[in-house]
Amino acid sequence: MSNDFSDTLDSDGTLADPDALLAQADQKRTARDWTGAAELYAAFVGQRPDAWPIIVQQGHCLKESGQPAEALARYLAAEALAPEDADLQLQIGHAHKILGELHKAALAYARAVALDPGNANAWREASATSEWLTLHAPRPGGEALDAEPEEPLDAAINDFPPPDDLSAYGPEAATDMPEDAALLTLAVPPAPEAEAMAAPAAPESAGTRLQLVLDVTDLLDYFNGARTPTGIQRVQMGIVSRALSESADAEAELRFAAYDPADLAWHPVDGAGFTALVALSAGGSDPEEPAWVKARDSLSRKVATAPAFDFAPGAVLLNLGNSWGFPDYFRALRAVQQSQGVRYIPFVHDCVPLIVPEHCLLTLVQDYARWFGALGLHAHGLLCNSENTLRDARQQLGRLLPALDLPARVIRLDADPRGVAAPTGSTTLSALRALRPGESFALFVATIESRKDHLLVFNAWLQLLRRHGAAKVPRLVCVGKEGWHAEAALNLLRNAPELQRHVVLLPRVSDLELAALYERCAFTVYNSYYEGWGLPITEAMAHGKVAVTPRHSALVEAGGEAAVYFTPQSLPDLQEKLERVILDREFRAAQEAVVRDKGKPRSWSAVKDEIFAAVSALAREPARPVEQRATLRLGQHYRARRMMRTRPDLQSALADAVRDGPHWYPAEEWGVWTKGGTATLRLPLPEGAADAPLRLYLQLRPPPVEASIVVRCTAAENTFSQFELDLETGRDSTFMLDLPPAGAANILQVELDSGSGTDLAAMSLPDPRCIGTGLLGFMICRQDDHAARLAFLEQQSFCQPTA
Repeated sequence: MSNDFSDTLDSDGTLADPDALLAQADQKRTARDWTGAAELYAAFVGQRPDAWPIIVQQGHCLKESGQPAEALARYLAAEALAPEDADLQLQIGHAHKILGELHKAALAYARAVALDPGNANAWREASATSEWLTLHAPRPGGEALDAEPEEPLDAAINDFPPPDDLSAYGPEAATDMPEDAALLTLAVPPAPEAEAMAAPAAPESAGTRLQLVLDVTDLLDYFNGARTPTGIQRVQMGIVSRALSESADAEAELRFAAYDPADLAWHPVDGAGFTALVALSAGGSDPEEPAWVKARDSLSRKVATAPAFDFAPGAVLLNLGNSWGFPDYFRALRAVQQSQGVRYIPFVHDCVPLIVPEHCLLTLVQDYARWFGALGLHAHGLLCNSENTLRDARQQLGRLLPALDLPARVIRLDADPRGVAAPTGSTTLSALRALRPGESFALFVATIESRKDHLLVFNAWLQLLRRHGAAKVPRLVCVGKEGWHAEAALNLLRNAPELQRHVVLLPRVSDLELAALYERCAFTVYNSYYEGWGLPITEAMAHGKVAVTPRHSALVEAGGEAAVYFTPQSLPDLQEKLERVILDREFRAAQEAVVRDKGKPRSWSAVKDEIFAAVSALAREPARPVEQRATLRLGQHYRARRMMRTRPDLQSALADAVRDGPHWYPAEEWGVWTKGGTATLRLPLPEGAADAPLRLYLQLRPPPVEASIVVRCTAAENTFSQFELDLETGRDSTFMLDLPPAGAANILQVELDSGSGTDLAAMSLPDPRCIGTGLLGFMICRQDDHAARLAFLEQQSFCQPTA
């Protein structure tokens, strides 16, 4: 589908009357103009998103135009709105059958029978395909049988016809049915309600299925401050919306969850509410629109008040976005890894903060460095969006853990952005009012920040205007909000009036408006100092448009043979390529033909399926706990504070990873408070280290009142040393604890028991917390390692504990 909305707009830029759209669509369908009818039905659904019968009509037209996969996607979208409609299940079954997905087709037909036992068509199809439930069911190892029915599909009909009076066959009378029919009806439950899509009931065989939990924390967090998505959010919306709208994977139980730092736990996310929020994001750009605010806040309340997510043993937590901005994410992850064996698989979109940190905010670089340092200790495997990103990730991990061979898969983001979510509510294309009727323009979609180097593009446009005149140079439409380090580009724009008149800035554009801009533009420009993929290039090619972009990083993977490349940071070469695309119409037409031939994207459904297949494969890899990946270095001083470094650091990651359990606050720049009660340090030791006597140094900070703390050291669940330490008010102290040999143990567990802690609010202090002891750092070494002891002791002041 072209998503060309030019025929559906009124003169003021609003969408045409929905009844008129529907009448036009019906006319095109009668004339067998399937593609035109499908487009008009899509425009109608954009204004009436609950009109599931029209979504079905759109699916019919797509199927007739030779697009069964796209038709299936629309049927499944309608199913979310009408899960009890038996005829819709028939259509889903037909689409699966055309695509060769015979097991899924049989399931759909069986569901149709369960929903409407009196439907003769449903009985006929279900009878003909009942053997596919076993012939094409996945084996325990994940493989499917390849056997086909001996008879042709149209002739493979069982001998038993539907009985004359099917109304008698309710669930309580299933034993009176013909044997195959009873099994067929009972084998497949009715389609789940949309409200339950995020948490489907586990079948009896759920013990053999992988629980796949999609972490949508950062997407929900992004929606708290913005509505129009950028690259990483768009990727998640594409994948998650397909996962929500399409039928369940036979090998995996799909769930959705969001992390809450307040209780160090994930909470289930309601699928219907999440789908509605994604649709509202696609259909509008105003973050204060009442419908948007209501849907966002309602979902947030549901997530916040839901009980903690119940991870199944061996579940996979898949993070398609990022988690580097959330306090103690990895401490919460370690808890479910230890208790439930949860495997963590992040999607690495890029290593930009480590490759070109000068083009990022300092706080982002620091957050990313901490996150990446912990990645090698906690990730079960990686998904990367390009070969370039995978190389970067391996290089960075190799500096931290040279011996770590973390399994990884590349998932290219060459997906068609159209149809990610049907827009909801009244939809206007107000962004198009900035354009003149019928004008030719170039499109640049990117946040206005130094990494996207709008300055180079603006300079090129200014030179083109001065060389060829405004009449021959199209206007440049820049879609994206202002980001960091954008002053140079914006200053040029403010100080060059001729450029000002030829550049249009659109900071807030909905997905629907963006699709219309892509469709109407003459070509696109996408500049950047470095990219993990380059989603705007894929989006441009999906609309058949040429993309002019630099030849570096993953942009050559995104553009392939279809993009027009210029030498990175070369103003003359960029000008030359732009002149050719603008002035040489034959060249641009030829390149557009290359785009149609070589740049055709796949569907988000295909990307989603590839991700789930990759995750299933990675889930079969053996799990490796933190202590098997890295151990503490004897004699190394580990600081417990929140590091502000700009490079990943293994020592900082280990210092954070040893904090275990719920009795810790997030680390601060000085160190970290315990919460009172018993806070645990889980210290992984090098092999054989515990055979000899050890010495542990603890740097502690007292609460605002005098306090004492009990320190218990255990190995292999046996307490072998205990100390009572007196803390002096207002003074940080270092304590030296001599430990006897612990034998073959490779984990030393140190429990800091602060009793009930100190209630700061009760002391009339503004901090409402109840705190125990503060930890500044620690060091452990052999008692006979005099060099290590001397290096550490020279800068310390000590208190002698009472054993």
